[in-house]
Amino acid sequence: MSRLRHYINLVYELSWLDFKLKYYGSVLGLFWSFLKPFMMLAILYVVFFYFLEVGIPDYQVYLLLGIVFWNFFADATKDSTTSITAKTGLLQKTNLSPIIVVVSAIMHSFWTFIINLAIFFVFFFAFGHHLSWSILMLPVFVMLTMLLTVGVSFLIVPLYMRFRDLGHIWDIFLQMLFWATPIVYQYTSVPEEYVRWYLLNPVARLIVDARNATIYNFFPAAEQILITTAIVLVTLAVGWAVFKRYGQEFVEQL
Repeated sequence: MSRLRHYINLVYELSWLDFKLKYYGSVLGLFWSFLKPFMMLAILYVVFFYFLEVGIPDYQVYLLLGIVFWNFFADATKDSTTSITAKTGLLQKTNLSPIIVVVSAIMHSFWTFIINLAIFFVFFFAFGHHLSWSILMLPVFVMLTMLLTVGVSFLIVPLYMRFRDLGHIWDIFLQMLFWATPIVYQYTSVPEEYVRWYLLNPVARLIVDARNATIYNFFPAAEQILITTAIVLVTLAVGWAVFKRYGQEFVEQL
């Protein structure tokens, strides 16, 4: 128990330090954390609501919640790829576990995620929406998103340490995944014969379920939650196995 508490404290201290350093010397500071999702919201809202006329009810909050979840996943996985190389000196001079370094990089983005979620609810209530008991599921989907991000990061960090081109490849992959995730449109727009394969995307499933629980006030089907949880846990288990097998080996080669 004391060792677990020690690891949690390390993750907290490292992530909070990275969070503060990210905006150190910046004129607008923490404001940049809010500006990115709201600039995305403004551009995508104008294009898809006014020009393409998507016709999705409550599109402002629908779009904003999707952006908040997506930005956390995208930013955290990108930050994790360089987390080991960024802290090479610290890893070489101490017995700090590389797992702690990767998780702290993800937690750094998680602070921004929580802040943006809080701002989302300000807009949510400002537009006259109300919460129901289904909102109790939102922390579950936040936690599943966190676990998914950790699992994916554990998979890609060893690859990045072996092939530095992965950083560019991952950026391209995230751009494709953005459009393969129902952020600006509804997943029901996908042709029926492809929906089963489309919903293998766990980010899509989490965003859909989070919207249903928060905006549309109904509990997602238990079967769907179990499928989502299974996909997330499998991703986490595979990522953990890969990182345990190759992560320390690459750290020793730094």
